[in-house]
Amino acid sequence: MGILQHIPPSVRGAVRDLLPERVVKAARESLLRRTHFKSMVSRDSRTSRWFRLNVLRQRPRLYHFEIHITDHCNLNCRGCAHFSNLCEPTFTNLTAYEADMRAMSGIFSAVDQIYLLGGEPLLHPDVASFVRVARCVFPDSRIYLMTNGILVTRMDDEFWRALAESRVVLLCDSYPIRLPIDEIEGLGERFGVTVEWTIPRKEFFKIPIDANGGHDPARSFKRCQGFNNCPIVRDGRLYPCAYVAFADVFRERFAIEGLRVDGRDWVSIREHPDPAEVMKFLTRPVPWCENCDMEHREFFEWGASKGVIDEWTIVGPSPSGK
Repeated sequence: MGILQHIPPSVRGAVRDLLPERVVKAARESLLRRTHFKSMVSRDSRTSRWFRLNVLRQRPRLYHFEIHITDHCNLNCRGCAHFSNLCEPTFTNLTAYEADMRAMSGIFSAVDQIYLLGGEPLLHPDVASFVRVARCVFPDSRIYLMTNGILVTRMDDEFWRALAESRVVLLCDSYPIRLPIDEIEGLGERFGVTVEWTIPRKEFFKIPIDANGGHDPARSFKRCQGFNNCPIVRDGRLYPCAYVAFADVFRERFAIEGLRVDGRDWVSIREHPDPAEVMKFLTRPVPWCENCDMEHREFFEWGASKGVIDEWTIVGPSPSGK
């Protein structure tokens, strides 16, 4: 959303009032597509993937996956797509984490980039060990430890040594929370750690969740690629996105009957699945995609969550008409 963030909200509001809704939607879609990649699953063409699998008989190459070190967070963001502000304190088990990382390594010939996140991963007392395991299992991938930055200046030397020795990038989110940027970058220079920053996070968009379902899964999936469709590993399973992976958190918090996830919505990675089938799974919609209301994707300013369901859903009657 880099382009949009340079346009003041008041100007965007005036434009929306003057132009027909369909024109506004088309313009926004065009801008979003210019600032987001087409897919986080693969940057190869369909033909290249087919040739790799069927002619060269090689395992597929994955562009990106994410894995949590913690599920909970110390920053209460409105509408968090990982539902971290709704999670009870949850620390990932290191042994299970290593099993999942090795399972992913066995499925794919290579992974371009891996995000270690949460929640807030720096809340884990043994975060350094997770960093080292990730590099041990994936020696050639670009690995990011993503943080909101609040705890960075409080981390001990072992944390910084682990990042430096493992060549893991510390990726800090640019929320409007007055982080000590110079101090953080100074620590990176001191320990030889690459510190990077996201684009300013003053505005987010939400893909509304519709517990009634009824949306076209194929259409939702096609429009989601590059936005929320980021493969994520949780407890031995590979999911197409965080919405599906953590749907249970959302369901339980708001006592929702729908939004259930079943075996068609994930792949068990520890049971030695066929790599070709895993890639096929990641490049196609899952049944849960019917709960994503891509037609009503909307923007909102970053702020503190009130913990109300409207932060993730459409206010008022269900757009699906159910």
